[in-house]
This record gives sequence, structure tokens and C-alpha cells, in this order.
Amino acid sequence: MSNPNPNGMPAASDPPRRARGRPPDETKHAAILAAARTLFFSGGLQSLSIEAVARAAHVSKVTVYAHFTDLPGLIRKVILAQRTDMTAALEGLPKTRGGLRQALIEFGLCLMDFLTGDEFLTLQRMLATQAGQQPWLGPLIYREGAEATRAKLARLLEASVERGDLRPHDSLQAAEQLLGMWQGIQTTGLLIGGCPPPTPEVLRRRIECGVDLILSAHAPAAPAEDSASRDL
Repeated sequence: MSNPNPNGMPAASDPPRRARGRPPDETKHAAILAAARTLFFSGGLQSLSIEAVARAAHVSKVTVYAHFTDLPGLIRKVILAQRTDMTAALEGLPKTRGGLRQALIEFGLCLMDFLTGDEFLTLQRMLATQAGQQPWLGPLIYREGAEATRAKLARLLEASVERGDLRPHDSLQAAEQLLGMWQGIQTTGLLIGGCPPPTPEVLRRRIECGVDLILSAHAPAAPAEDSASRDL
């Protein structure tokens, strides 16, 4: 897109508005999102535009603008949908410490399946070489992807502290440490072609190990023995 505003966001040129009272067409909405997702993960910013999305979704530009005000708003929805799918395992409050461990493992498996997949790697390579063409895109992906995922994971850990499953700690730091242990150095290796994709078994072991380390590091203190038992 051309002529970005001073904040680096592309400006829409008087996008048409949906008539008042007219319900959105959910089928077209889904088609637009699906088309935008395909283009977003295709690795070419030159094809990332409202016009291209409209062609791929077999709708008009007017229809796209009726559902999404501009390209950043549309891409944000794509990112949010991906994040929702990945963090589904974190929904609901685990009632036990074992439930917390299982929720974290399930989330880790879903996250790492995405982060080691072709879509994510193509996107990262594209950002590394073409991000200057759309200066608003990198910050949007980081804010709505990595930062928001870390924050959601931190909230789960905070809730576990309140429930007594974990002792008080810096939950945001712990969430970042856990995400870092899961990814290790493999992301760099995958991006430059220096290592093969990890097997499901390798990923599971890494994820379980990271979860167990974090849970052990912040486990509640063992109750102190009473004086009578110490004297025995």
C-alpha cells in the first residue's frame, strides 16, 4: 500500500460503509479472513493488499471494506484468530496442579507445532527481508502475537498463584522463560535451514521439561514441620 500516515499505518481511501441495520454476511466474512490468511502466510508483501484479498475471496473491494476498515485491521483479525487457536488450551482455570501442568503442555504442543511449521517460517523469512515495505506490520505481529501470548500465559500463572498452586513470582518473566525454553535455538536453525524440523517426540520432551522446570521453580514451599515432630 502507498502513502502511509505519519504513524506508519496505511491510510484507507474513503472505504465504503455498510448500510445501517444490514447484518454482515458471515459467509463472505469467513471467506475474506481465509483469503487474507493465505496471502499473509504466503511470504510476499507485494501481494498483501485489500485488492488481492478481494480477488482471492471472490468479493469486491467494497465488500472487504464493509467488513474491515483497512488492511491493518484485517491482518490483526488474522493474527487474533491464529492466537486464539493456539491458546485454546489455556482457556478455563485448571482446578488442580496437575491440571495446570497438562494445560501448559497442551498449549506448548499447539504453539510449537505452529512455530516449527512452514507457514510461520515463511512469514518470518518474509518479515526479515520485506518488513520495510509495510512498517506497520512487524509491530502489529509482535504486539498481537508474541506479547499477547506471553501476557495470556502470565495470567494463567498468576491465577495459579492466587489458587495456591504456585508461590508468588514474576509471572511475566516466568512466561517468557517458558516460551524461551520451548523454542531454544531451533527457531534460528529452522529459519536458516541449519537443522531439520524436530520430531513430535523431541518437541514433547522439550515442552514437558520446560513446564516441569517452571512449576518446580515456583512450587509452594513445603509446610514446616511442627516443633514436636522435629524433636522426635
